[in-house]
Amino acid sequence: MARKCRFCGKSFPTDIALKRHIRESHRGYYYGIRLAPVITIIVIMLAIILVAFPGDTTSTTISTGPHVTTPSATETRTTQAQTQQRQPAPDFELPEIDELGLTGKTIKLSQFEGRPVFLEFMSPTCPHCLRMAPILKELEEKYGERIVFISVVYPVGGIEYASRVLAEEGLNWIHVVDEKARVFDAYDVSGTPTYIILDKDHVEVKRIIGENSREVLEEVILSVIS
Repeated sequence: MARKCRFCGKSFPTDIALKRHIRESHRGYYYGIRLAPVITIIVIMLAIILVAFPGDTTSTTISTGPHVTTPSATETRTTQAQTQQRQPAPDFELPEIDELGLTGKTIKLSQFEGRPVFLEFMSPTCPHCLRMAPILKELEEKYGERIVFISVVYPVGGIEYASRVLAEEGLNWIHVVDEKARVFDAYDVSGTPTYIILDKDHVEVKRIIGENSREVLEEVILSVIS
């Protein structure tokens, strides 16, 4: 019994001959049928990814575990309620780290009483932090005598890796290690980089989350040193 092509009406003696004809003469139908399940799976996977990770990434969210997790969007906010109450930021004492490793010293926020402080919360594996490093370095060199720069490091990758990053980037202001993320928690910081600017009374004046411009950071620095 002849087999007839449903598309062009031609007849063929066997199923094999008919399939060969469809494959060669009606490629869109032949390959579309076979690729449809694969395309459907890809579309479903992309939809799941878009729901789980919406938007662009300008900061990296810190977990209290040993690794950095999902990203979050840029956010800048002024802590008006805290400023109105004039409550100083939480004091802390953490081990100091430099390009050679732990220095054997500890740094306390309260030892800089009467001086404004620029706090950076960062991780050595955070790409956003590394892109901001040259900007912070420039600002510290310009204003370091009038405002104290302190970077609180969540040492993903270990102390040795964090020290190597400091050396490679030439970051020579005060860095302290927050291995258990206790200071991150005390300051309600969940993403890196986060910048918290304190006035001379160590009251939080401004909080900037994620990558930002030199001009934005410089403006808030000038607001607490002028």
